Amino acid sequence: MNNKFFRTDTKALVGSILLGIVFVIACQATGFIDNLLPTGKAGMYLINGTVWASFTALIVLLYKQPAGIIAGEVEAIISIWYSPLWIAFVFANAIGSLAVSLVAAKCSMEKWWHHILAQFLCNVLGNAVVCIGLINIYQLPIKVAVIEALITIAVCWPLSTIITKLVYDSIKKSGLAQ
Repeated sequence: MNNKFFRTDTKALVGSILLGIVFVIACQATGFIDNLLPTGKAGMYLINGTVWASFTALIVLLYKQPAGIIAGEVEAIISIWYSPLWIAFVFANAIGSLAVSLVAAKCSMEKWWHHILAQFLCNVLGNAVVCIGLINIYQLPIKVAVIEALITIAVCWPLSTIITKLVYDSIKKSGLAQ
């Protein structure tokens, strides 16, 4: 499991930093776009959540750990600029990254169901943490926060699964991934 879970060579660390920068920029842009929408003003980041889950999985699949957690934590801390939920993102990003790592360590990630499972765990666990943030930071009633989390999962899980599978397969086919 160690070889499938950890990767600390120079290529992985440099690649994770570069992809992490793109991850941060993409999440910043989509966070601001979500904030312009009524759903974003209520703390439901549908576009940002899809981008977050997709990048979380891609970074883990390409560079494994600790790259996944490092990129996720940098994104969470920078999200201070667009969301009061940033502290929830710190925990959501770590748990989402670890969930994808656990699935990738056990599965080849060549089949759709591998990505479906990885994204299910990433989206459900990450949004469970954000749901706690919605209750404690936005002071939303529990029922409203749970419904928001379920809607976010229902939108982001399938979209991030499709994006991750298609992009990861393309990267592998190009020979850029190990």
